[in-house]
Amino acid sequence: MPENIWPNHAAKLAGGWKCISFEVFNGSGPEKKLVSKPHGEHPLGRVLISKNGWLSAHMAKPDRMAQPLPSGSTWQEGSDEEVAHVARGLSMYCGRLELFEDDSGMYWQTRVEVCSDPNRMGGLEVRRVEYLEEGGKTFMVLQPKNDMVMEDGTRTRGVLKWEKFE
Repeated sequence: MPENIWPNHAAKLAGGWKCISFEVFNGSGPEKKLVSKPHGEHPLGRVLISKNGWLSAHMAKPDRMAQPLPSGSTWQEGSDEEVAHVARGLSMYCGRLELFEDDSGMYWQTRVEVCSDPNRMGGLEVRRVEYLEEGGKTFMVLQPKNDMVMEDGTRTRGVLKWEKFE
């Protein structure tokens, strides 16, 4: 097992991050082509990372969060169809992350303790991490290690860019 280098990078990666782009590609490398922006031009996502390495990640399709359920019911009282439509636009997980480095750069893995998809419970979420400073702002780019499965079943590569906020 490689050495956890989180202590060396905690100061720059800990904090709050707002998703500013979510792009999906049909592969990786120079031949990759943009397939979609599944959360539109203004994705709704937050990642919070503690100095001790606890991560909480939330993504939601903005159009499904923009208004109450069509029936006007609360989440608990809404129909299964209404709730499923919103829930399928949500992706959330949290757990402790560890940060590693290999020949391709940094990556973290988070042991999932709580999540919106029961199939991910107890598993690892692995992300390539790139840290950038541009124009006085701080960014990170995350790329899941594995292909993403979209709502229609298509397998793709996601690239998410996050801006740090205070």
